[in-house]
Parts: sequence; structure tokens; C-alpha cells
Amino acid sequence: MKQDVVVRLMKTELYNFKNVQFGEVKYMNYGSLNKDAAFSCADIIGLYGQNGSGKTALVEGLDALKFILAGQELPYKSFLGLVDDQGNTKIVSIFFVSVDEKQYKVQYETMLKPDQVAEKINIVTEKIIYWEKGSSWKAKRDLCFTNPYYENDNILGQENLSIESTHIGFFKNIPFLRSMQTLAAVSAAGHHSVFFNGKVRKALVELKENGGTEVQSLSNIIESLTRFAAVDFHVIKVNQLGDINGNECIPINMRYETKTEVMQGCLPLFINGQGELPRVVFDLFTKTIDAINIAIKSVIPNLQIDLEIKSNLKKPDGQEVVQVEVYSNRDGKRFLIQYESEGIKRIISLLHFLISVYNNPATCLVVDELDSGIFEYLLGELLGVMQQDMKGQLIFTSHNLRALEKLEAKNIICSTTNPNNRYIRLTGINRNNNRRDFYIRSIAIGGQQEELYNDDDLQAMGYAFRKAGKKSENEIRLSSFSEKMLNRIKIFGDTPEKVKGDK
Repeated sequence: MKQDVVVRLMKTELYNFKNVQFGEVKYMNYGSLNKDAAFSCADIIGLYGQNGSGKTALVEGLDALKFILAGQELPYKSFLGLVDDQGNTKIVSIFFVSVDEKQYKVQYETMLKPDQVAEKINIVTEKIIYWEKGSSWKAKRDLCFTNPYYENDNILGQENLSIESTHIGFFKNIPFLRSMQTLAAVSAAGHHSVFFNGKVRKALVELKENGGTEVQSLSNIIESLTRFAAVDFHVIKVNQLGDINGNECIPINMRYETKTEVMQGCLPLFINGQGELPRVVFDLFTKTIDAINIAIKSVIPNLQIDLEIKSNLKKPDGQEVVQVEVYSNRDGKRFLIQYESEGIKRIISLLHFLISVYNNPATCLVVDELDSGIFEYLLGELLGVMQQDMKGQLIFTSHNLRALEKLEAKNIICSTTNPNNRYIRLTGINRNNNRRDFYIRSIAIGGQQEELYNDDDLQAMGYAFRKAGKKSENEIRLSSFSEKMLNRIKIFGDTPEKVKGDK
């Protein structure tokens, strides 16, 4: 029997992650969920601030959280340099979890440390605290575990395990706690979570019917957060823009749900407007494009996406594949989609997830640089529609200030120049203030609890540019030019003496 499950991020804290020594973001329904376990408003947060002030750090922190909750290993190359070498990186998140008639508040903490020899990210310490909703949040439970097998060659040894809990007696009937020695070693070998992994989930599900309320609660929480990470939690990082801008592909972020299963992922298609897909994936992709075509007409008038099957093939292994070309169709004029603008490609890439977060209360969508390539007015209208009727949760970063005119002040988080307090909300805004003008004025003259922009070097910008230019003129030498550049000089009729700046 399918359960009715909704998971919602309430708060995120980052410690010593990338350029954030400490940063805390409370999402829109934090107060109402804390008080009444109820949603009071559209859950949309826009993060604004100067370059290098921690906006993308939040996105990357949420991406790391997604990997951990899904029971996966953190990709070393993606997070090296973001995680503190000394093991001081901590990510804390609070969730609201609703499973049928049961409601929980869950706090999950993890400490991370890179292993540069093995080229792995170690999940060293994990802590779960949760409360069940009754007349108030009650029945607090907690489990904290530090894995002793990281950077330990004696993985078969009987290490002293540290399972800390102020309520350890309530977990005596949960067998995986009696098998932590093996579980810790397996988790360390796989560099994944002790709590969020298939073995624990399977054990809890098997015990759920006859294991009492404690097993049921823990099983509900572990299973719900794992499903959330695997199915409903989508983090779109800025690296997708590179694929679009380089015209390598359009990453179609797809989510498709039936009564029995949910499929979601990113399909890297449209290399030169063409692609090859397994038949099963192509059938789902066709349904995704049909949904996108319904919505895209309201965003970009007269645009439709056409799929044209060029051939059906059968691979030597028996797999059926479809070779397809993808076209833009504007009032009957068709051309390969690779020739579309970067902004339209970006919209197409995101649209199916935007449809999902608009309609599904279980969906959480995190997008870095939502505004990239999108017309300012269109961005504002899109966010206005989302704020009015969206059912899910949207978290985004942006540089385009149009959103400040469409969203309420409480929907905007500002990054600061203080690494020890990276995220704040603006204060002192009156109802008749233009929020865009107020933000720019706060940057220019201050008045907030933290500085929003570091302009110490702005006065020296012209001087620095002139100095850099003179240095380039004085230090260019013939030896710095490649043979290719010398050939180019000959083509244009320049002499080496002229290029050197000799007089």
C-alpha cells in the first residue's frame, strides 16, 4: 500500500563548508511547522548577494545532503575543496516529515572529512534527533554515531564503537544497533551513511509491523528521507549551464510518476540536435516533452518541441534503441534545437521540474543561477506565478533583481561579507518600499545587521586596471608568443619589433 509522504526542508546550517564558516537559512514555513505542523505560505526562497559570498555554497551543501540521504558516496572531485581538510565541516538540516497520519520533526547532522590519499569524502559522524507530533512536539529521540573505521587499516578489528543517545533504552529492540560493528565497517568501506543505507532500511521495514512504535517511527523517518533524496529532492547546479552554453547538450531534468513508481533524472540529450535512447527511456521522454509543450506555450508563445524518430535499432545485446532528432517548431518553422538561444534551452531544461514543484507538495527544487539567460520580465512573472499557487518548495540563487519586485521581503535571503554569519533577511522594509531599491540602498549605505557588499577596493579599480595594463605592455616579450601567434602576426603584416613595443 502506497503511503502518503511529504518531506519539507525547514532549516539548513553550514559550518566550515567552502567559504562559509557559519550560515543558517530558515525556509518559509519554519515557524508554522514548528508551531502547528502546518504550511502557512508558498515555500519559495531566493538567495541574493555579491559574487563569492556563499550563495552557491548553500546549493552545494544541499547537494551533499542529497547524496548522503540517498545512501550514496559523496563524489570526491565534486566536493574536494568545499570540505574542510581538518574534518570541521558540518551540515545540519531540520525536516518536517509527514507519513500518512504521522508527523515528525527531524534534525540530521553530519561531520565530513576528505581522505586525500584514498580520494574519498568520509562521513565521520552522524546524528539524528526526532520528535513526533501530538498536542506538541514530544517523544524526543536521538542517536549519534562516530564511525571509527575511517583512516583505519584494521577494518576487521573490534573497534570501540560510540553510539550516544539520551534515550538508548527505547532502541533496544532495533537489531541494527546490535550489529553496528559490521555496519560501521561496511559503511566506512563504501563511504556512505550508517543510517541511510539499504541494509538498515530493509531491516527496519521487516520489523515495522511487529517492532513497536519506536521501530515504526524510525523506519518512517529513514525511509521517508531516503525516498525524498532519491525521488523528490532535485538540485540543479551551475555545471549544467556549461553543457548548454557549450552547445554540447540540453540536460532535460525529468520527473515522471505512475501509481507504482517514480522515475526522475537528467537526460543529456540533443548533441547536435540528435540523440540515441533506449526504447523504454524514449517512451518516458516523449511523455516529458508532451508535458513541457503544454506549459511552454505560456512561457514562450508559439514554441513547441518536436521529436522526430530517425530509426529504430536493435543492439547486439538485444536492447532496442531509438535514434531521434529534436526540433524547435515556431509556427510551423522547424530547426534543430541546438540553434535555439541559451535562455530558451535553459527554460526547456528546467521546465519539467518547475511543473513538478508547482503541482506536487512533496517536490523540493534547488536551482543555482535560476536567472541565467532568462529575460528579466519573464523571470519575474514566473516567480510571481510560483509564489501564488506553488505546492512544493523552491530554493534558488540569482543575480537578477527583478525577483525582489515580485516576491515578498521574507522570501529573500541575502548573503553577506561576514563568513561567520553568511545569510540574513533584510530588516526595516516598509510596505510601500520598492524592495529592489531598498536592497541596492542597503548595499550602498548599509543599515543591515551585516555588510552586504565589500566595496573597499572599488575606488582603486581604475588604478588597478591602469597598472595591470602598463605591466602587460612593458613585460610582453617575443618569447611569450607561441608559433601560432607568430604566424598570425605575419598574416597581419606586423613585425616582432612592433609587437614588442620597441620604439
